[in-house]
Amino acid sequence: MKWEPAECQPGDVVRIKLGGVYHFGIFVSEDEVIQFGLPPTAENRAKEGGPVVCATDIDVFSCGQIVETAVPDRAERKRRRSADETIAAARARLGEGGYNLIHNNCEHFVNECAFGESRCTQEEEVRRRWVSRPVCDVYLALTPEELPSADIFPEKRRAELAKLSNAQRRREETACWLLLEAAAKRSFNAGMQSAGFRKKLGGAWVCEKFRFALKAGGGICAAAVSNGKVSLEIGEKASGKGVTRTLKSPRVTLTVSGEKTQNVNFFFVENGVSKMMDNEWFA
Repeated sequence: MKWEPAECQPGDVVRIKLGGVYHFGIFVSEDEVIQFGLPPTAENRAKEGGPVVCATDIDVFSCGQIVETAVPDRAERKRRRSADETIAAARARLGEGGYNLIHNNCEHFVNECAFGESRCTQEEEVRRRWVSRPVCDVYLALTPEELPSADIFPEKRRAELAKLSNAQRRREETACWLLLEAAAKRSFNAGMQSAGFRKKLGGAWVCEKFRFALKAGGGICAAAVSNGKVSLEIGEKASGKGVTRTLKSPRVTLTVSGEKTQNVNFFFVENGVSKMMDNEWFA
């Protein structure tokens, strides 16, 4: 969809820019622009009551700014309601509340009136930036003295761990996998059953939602999760660039390296509770 400072026609989707945000409305006439809430000026924010769908004249809507008109592309024109249908849909919602800056704002409103679909490009852009942000989180826990009794998913991984003959290795790898579950939930809001875990032909476990690395040694278990390639080393520095920390107790050095290590966060997990670690934890 393109935007042009063209002459407005009944049923047009229009917008103005105030600071860094846009305010949207449905143009009916110079005397009637239907919008979800008044333009977000300091004066309007100070008024009592939450935003509702209302109608104002074009001067109140524009706040002295340039009014741009939406020019749908070919695909959007096929879904576009007629001018009469758009205006009727907008008028039918006059007085409606339930405004939410993220999930139900003035752009959601105009798109629902004009296209029958509640969406907000500003929200989508924020989500895209959030999803594409660098993530590299490292979760640490003390290696348990006894084998954890919690369920392991997938079943194939649980069967692998059960077959390990070395008791210490079985305990460490089980603890690391459970630590990975906590990491997936906190860093990516992903459950183990929905993360898409699978075993590659070479024997390595991977998942669709994120990259991960597991390591145990020196009395600790570690799980690193990231949206880029990531690796962990304990007791020695990994080759290449990385972030190295030495725990005070137990005194163990670990290094995380990979594509997204601009801002590595460290968490300590105990009794199922994750606590962000600051410099007091490290030597």
